[in-house]
Amino acid sequence: MVFENGAKRVTALIFVIFLFVGFLRNDSYMQVQTIADYLGQDIESLGEKDALSIKNMEYDYTANIPKRREWIDLNGRMAKWLKMKNLYSNMGMYITDDLYILSASPYTSTDYEYEQTIEFKKFLDENGIHLLYVNEPTKYMDDSLLQNEFGVETYSNRNMDTFLSRINGAGVHALDLREKIRTEGINISDLFYRTDHHWTAEAALWASEKIAEGLNEHCGYHIDLSIYDEENFSYTEWKACWLGEQGRKVGGAYVGLDDYTEIKPKFPTDYTFKSIKGDYSGTFDDFIDESIYDLEADVYKNRSWHYSYDKIDCVNNNVNYGKILILGDSYEQVTEPFLSLGVHAVDTLVLRDYDPASFDLRNHILENGYDTVIICYAQFMVGAHDKTSSANYRMFTFE
Repeated sequence: MVFENGAKRVTALIFVIFLFVGFLRNDSYMQVQTIADYLGQDIESLGEKDALSIKNMEYDYTANIPKRREWIDLNGRMAKWLKMKNLYSNMGMYITDDLYILSASPYTSTDYEYEQTIEFKKFLDENGIHLLYVNEPTKYMDDSLLQNEFGVETYSNRNMDTFLSRINGAGVHALDLREKIRTEGINISDLFYRTDHHWTAEAALWASEKIAEGLNEHCGYHIDLSIYDEENFSYTEWKACWLGEQGRKVGGAYVGLDDYTEIKPKFPTDYTFKSIKGDYSGTFDDFIDESIYDLEADVYKNRSWHYSYDKIDCVNNNVNYGKILILGDSYEQVTEPFLSLGVHAVDTLVLRDYDPASFDLRNHILENGYDTVIICYAQFMVGAHDKTSSANYRMFTFE
């Protein structure tokens, strides 16, 4: 512990020297007026949105440091060499011995999420609409892992255990993918990228079959689950080809690059896609933007390969039954395309992108005639409403 603390101080000192050099080289010392504007501004009259903030000033500075990527990688190399797995704890990230990036979640009562979900179920029941809740796991299924390896308390799985127990007791059909993972003896690490918090395309395909099972069991569907058999898909693999959102913060020199697998159905597909510019016809390939798979691009600047798949509202012309609304998150970039293979029509909403003051979710559901609503959330969404500054603050506001 003494060695690690001393190493941290040495690393910090060296890094500060590098930052000071960068400060001189990128003319940041010329920004005295910006600092003066910050100190002299009237935040009440400007409002938080328009006011200068330390965070924005810091971002502007760090974004323009010469050789920024090289400094990130240098910091990562030193941290890796010194085995400083907790170095990035201020960003909520912890790195395991096998270079797997994990994050902790604080305790939450789950009261807000429970109350909103139960009231939402009542509304759906009154209108003859099915509700299925799907828990998408995080990158570990035992909260003691972070305590044992990093001395950090996390409540991610315990929060979800509490929440699922409560909504199950109130009659909500809930699919806990953690149970499926345990039953099938799957290693949770195999379902996620090392340098990103999202799950892989293989995981999304696997999860889509489990969700289809849930639709058959609880929502009156009769999806042929054999369409999700592995032999019905083609797999294209790239090794050490991209860097996830978490990896970009700690440095590729520390955690290395992630592998990637693109998955497409071998069987014919026929879709009508919906967009603000009008409907258009296509196939499953239209869910995927393969231009993102650029091996020559800067891994720090290129778009995340996870987002090569897109959650496009669609009609599957090869399937006759089902109209589903998915209330999801960024995991659904990959999940929605695969799930749509067994359903006639699938739309997706990410509630953090909508203001309840101007968007009425319940009217939207009734106007579009959905027979089923699926809430598909990564389990760290539970508790986000405890913090007003969270980007996911509105995810459980089902009004």
